[in-house]
Amino acid sequence: MDTILLALTPEFEMLRDDMGYDEYEDFDAYDILFQQGYDRQLIEVEDGETFEVPEGYQATIQSDDSDDTEFYLLECEADLSNKENFIADSLPGGNYRYDAAEGAFWKIDDLDSDDSFL
Repeated sequence: MDTILLALTPEFEMLRDDMGYDEYEDFDAYDILFQQGYDRQLIEVEDGETFEVPEGYQATIQSDDSDDTEFYLLECEADLSNKENFIADSLPGGNYRYDAAEGAFWKIDDLDSDDSFL
């Protein structure tokens, strides 16, 4: 699979704060969940492409064959040999590069330094 679809969804706590609710205040969680779905965006990422998941968002991996395919969140070359320890179905806020051959998302520090694992 050379491209993959990611669903960017705002985090619950961020939306709760944006909607003016306090953590300990009585509020309707369904309102926040509805807003999460309303604010969700789909992005398509190609093999080798670098992309950003904004802070306060989470990217959920959307795959047609997700039952058979595992995806990995790796930070350094040493993680590749033990990638089964880094299985991921979502990505927290940060910068990443998608590697379709390995089924991996490489965490990178800066979008300009995406060639560190090539």
